[in-house]
Amino acid sequence: MTVEKTFILYSLPKNRTTQQLNGGRKVETAWGNVCNFLTNCTTINPDSPTKISMTAYEAFPGDSNPEIADKIIEETKKVFDNAKTAPLAYFYSSGIPTKQTTTTWEIDKKNLNKALDYLSKGQPWPKFSIGPIELIISYDFKLVDPKTRKEIPNQKNESSLLIWLSRTCFCSPLFYFPFEQAGNEFHDYLNNIKPFIPFKLEDKYLRLGRTNKNKTNYIYTKLKQN
Repeated sequence: MTVEKTFILYSLPKNRTTQQLNGGRKVETAWGNVCNFLTNCTTINPDSPTKISMTAYEAFPGDSNPEIADKIIEETKKVFDNAKTAPLAYFYSSGIPTKQTTTTWEIDKKNLNKALDYLSKGQPWPKFSIGPIELIISYDFKLVDPKTRKEIPNQKNESSLLIWLSRTCFCSPLFYFPFEQAGNEFHDYLNNIKPFIPFKLEDKYLRLGRTNKNKTNYIYTKLKQN
């Protein structure tokens, strides 16, 4: 990450890693909202994500009809190539793998619509402890003014949006706003993009970031309103 003297950051706290996308129980609705934001407020095209992957999960003990989760894995293998299966996790003390496994596919950008269509047609996906399947899409971008479609100046750091599309749809945003204070200019810009943001932007997660004296790290403080 490039050292940037002062900026306003929107990110979730450590105890909350994701937030729900608008239209979060309908893949095509949540995805449409994401595309609307990326098209109007960022430098990235929705068809050009940084990375795409799909993961299917074995059922946990106690999950009803575990054979359905196994069937989903096998059916997905018929549609997408190069499946990789691995333990879901390893026990901390012993390093022994869990019995449950995950199967992951790295999806080429050209197959993004194919993956979205597959996930959409499978709705409603059954409920399991985890999964049963999710599509993960990440984007890195600079922010633009939706009115002029021009990139906001002085952006040294890229913003990002990580998306999970599954039974419910979530995201993890990291937005760098190149403003030195929460003044009228910043709030005008924020009000311009809020109608496009595909999740509920919560003001309490906006913080002012400044480099420390040695320029080795950042100090974050709550925003001061003008």
